[in-house]
Amino acid sequence: MRVLALHSWDVGIAEARSLQRDLATRVVRSRCLSGNPRYVAGADLSVDRVRGRGRAAVVVLSYPGLQTVEVQTAEGKLDWPYVPGFLSFREAPLVLAACRELDITPDLLIVDGQGVAHPRGLGLASHLGLFLDIPTIG
Repeated sequence: MRVLALHSWDVGIAEARSLQRDLATRVVRSRCLSGNPRYVAGADLSVDRVRGRGRAAVVVLSYPGLQTVEVQTAEGKLDWPYVPGFLSFREAPLVLAACRELDITPDLLIVDGQGVAHPRGLGLASHLGLFLDIPTIG
């Protein structure tokens, strides 16, 4: 799957806050799917707090049959601690690494994280949606 390179993840809090504000203006809130989706994906990340590592998984399902058609994972060091309001800077790099390995591009991505209902309008769902250029729901 194609993943856009919108910015570096190696940023501090002030730059992350600025990126969120800037990127929030690029979020498309009105785009509808053209017809029913063919593939729907879900993504999440688990954290090993002791080792400071995470593992992301992306599962692509056929729709409406909901049969698993592809699964990809990515594991690595988490470069950001948990900071409220900045979850995407902690989780998105590994989720995007797993997405990059997908052979099938989903029509829709569902994640466990905010979208536009975020203090600066750019939660994990919206951030991933911009990098992946697909509708993303949090």
